[in-house]
Amino acid sequence: MSNTQLFITQTRWVTYERKFMKKLLALIFLTYSSGIFSQNKSEYNCVNDFDEIETEVELQKTVRFKIISSRKLYTKETFEFSEGILIVSNLNEKLNPKEIAQVISTIGIKNNLSKITAFETCHALEIYYKNTKPNEEELNHLKENLIIELSLDINKSLSKKERKRNKKKRDFIETNGINACKVLSKNKPENFSEKDLSNVIVSESSKNIEKMLKIYDLSFEEGSLIFMKDLTTYLVDNCKIIKDFVERN
Repeated sequence: MSNTQLFITQTRWVTYERKFMKKLLALIFLTYSSGIFSQNKSEYNCVNDFDEIETEVELQKTVRFKIISSRKLYTKETFEFSEGILIVSNLNEKLNPKEIAQVISTIGIKNNLSKITAFETCHALEIYYKNTKPNEEELNHLKENLIIELSLDINKSLSKKERKRNKKKRDFIETNGINACKVLSKNKPENFSEKDLSNVIVSESSKNIEKMLKIYDLSFEEGSLIFMKDLTTYLVDNCKIIKDFVERN
């Protein structure tokens, strides 16, 4: 086989492989699209399926909690952390404020939550999430059952290597997000649909498969899914046409 024929064969294979990867990415996006488009992950059930972890606080050896909702936070350093709304079911009444903060911080570090709002009762959560303005009695219940609002600098607890990896991922998402937003913004806002978003996200992902796999260091399916979720969340926060679409729907 001549060098020219070999080059043509290799080119055809690369073209075929890219088309195949694009179809596979589209299938992954389609399979998980019901959850991928949502900016917030929430499960408003504060009765069942609590998690339990150990703490280093003497009066609270273990703590039972449930993350009711979480939302990824985009910062200058990372896109790894989230803000979360929690319910904590077994907090010891004898804990002082410092110990409470330590217990809730343990939950945050274990679950990559850098901003936390924690409540003690389901009713407090109902008031927190209700669309109408709470009355005086509800406000009092909310204040009495708000455990803590806490911000954590989890990045400080990471190694230099981990921080560098997170920064690479964050920059990768931003670069692809800016490009995707430029393409999406060519649409008329009134004609924009979720299909437009799907097409652009799959297109951006397929252009950067090798780099994405290297940065996320996961299998193709896992890495692609997480990247597409991250990219979607970035766009919901930072791309006007997507923001407007989410608000309308």
